[in-house]
Amino acid sequence: KDLRLEDNRGLSEFLSKVSGSCKFSLIYIKNENTFNYFGEKRILFLNNTLSELEAGLTSYNLHLQLIRGKSTDVFNSLINKYGQISLYYNKQIEPYCIKRDRLVKEIVESKNGMICDFNDSTIFEPGEIKNDSGEQYKVYTPFKKNALNRLEKNHYVNVKTDLNLIDSGNEVIVEINTDSEIKTGKYELIEKSYFSGGRKEGLSLLKDFYTTGISEYKIKRDIPSVNGTSRLSAHLHFGTVSIREALRTAVTALEKSKKESDAAGIQTWINELLWREFYYHITYFNPQLISESFRKEYDGLKWSYNEIHFDKWSKGITGYPIVDAGMRQLNSEGWLHNRVRMIVAMFLTKDLFIDWRLGEKYFAEKLIDLDFASNNGGWQWCASTGVDAQPYFRIFNPYLQSKKFDPDGSYIKKYIPELKDLPPEYVHEPDLMNESEQRKFNVIIDKDYPRRMVDHSKVRDNVISEFKKISYN
Repeated sequence: KDLRLEDNRGLSEFLSKVSGSCKFSLIYIKNENTFNYFGEKRILFLNNTLSELEAGLTSYNLHLQLIRGKSTDVFNSLINKYGQISLYYNKQIEPYCIKRDRLVKEIVESKNGMICDFNDSTIFEPGEIKNDSGEQYKVYTPFKKNALNRLEKNHYVNVKTDLNLIDSGNEVIVEINTDSEIKTGKYELIEKSYFSGGRKEGLSLLKDFYTTGISEYKIKRDIPSVNGTSRLSAHLHFGTVSIREALRTAVTALEKSKKESDAAGIQTWINELLWREFYYHITYFNPQLISESFRKEYDGLKWSYNEIHFDKWSKGITGYPIVDAGMRQLNSEGWLHNRVRMIVAMFLTKDLFIDWRLGEKYFAEKLIDLDFASNNGGWQWCASTGVDAQPYFRIFNPYLQSKKFDPDGSYIKKYIPELKDLPPEYVHEPDLMNESEQRKFNVIIDKDYPRRMVDHSKVRDNVISEFKKISYN
């Protein structure tokens, strides 16, 4: 999560500590771990980013060395070959990453090596923000208030790096299971991918958002047909843009804002960065979330595992246009607007009452910006099983969501072209058309577009009944 040469804490510490005579290597491990979600578009984004990173190092006569394998095997091999080592890296908070890093630390220290790890993916040190009882927060709002009260300039100051501090003549080219796919150009970013990888693209998006978007974020962020969000999620995940840079940009914009409405938009985006922070801290405290509900009692829910229903949802043929548009965008672009993520997630977990873990996994396989903490937190929020989640009796009505956030159907029509000629009164609910109107607008229900697969009006009673069974027990 730190694929950049600037504002990188681990790299900065390494550059400031390594002496002129020390031998060193700059390594990226294509790690094989137990959480294997290798979506094609995400891999393309990653490889595009690594290619740019390699080019940046080349300008200093340095090399990005790619090694494929499990981290434990890689470091056992490195120690066997080169002896005692010092390892500099930035920590990750995902449970499987913590386990990996613990095992690597044991290997390195068993041979009298030194581990130098740093926090670089969150604003605050994971676990630092606690309530008055010294425990984790389970509600976002008091977490946010505490975080804002603690926030100081040092939390988002630029961490300087200077690669001229090291002598390229001391670089060691390792020779264990190297990976040449980046060099051979095997992975090229496909044109229809929503994101392009690399720091240049990330900084460009951040600059554009600062210039034209952040002040209007509050009023545009829920409208999927416009570019009302930063689109930085993948860059924050892979670390092409640091969380400090994002926050620093927002604070600068806030200090320069002259209108109350502009300040409100900027503060809303800062609050969203803190939602990310909240989910990261929750994940840090609760490694069991990789497979369990935050509210453990809800693991007793009798979820549906209807494969036909799940298939229709995943392909975007549910008969609910806003849901179908969202799933088709996800499948084709590897990204999905946050408002629509909530709509499709709640449809799966409430209207179809299918286990949130299946939806979480599907997103993980498709999203370029897959981030375990945010993805897991979002799914459990919608399923009402998570921390500070939507109450189970409050269920999004996909028709009302569609009419509110895509009133003229622009978003729907972009991803469901068969509905492009429908007027607003029908684009959200094609089922309302009679046979004459279907012929008039060239949309025959069950032929050109599917009939709704379930009746949303009958969903609420079933969901409440299932959740109450758990409450009574």
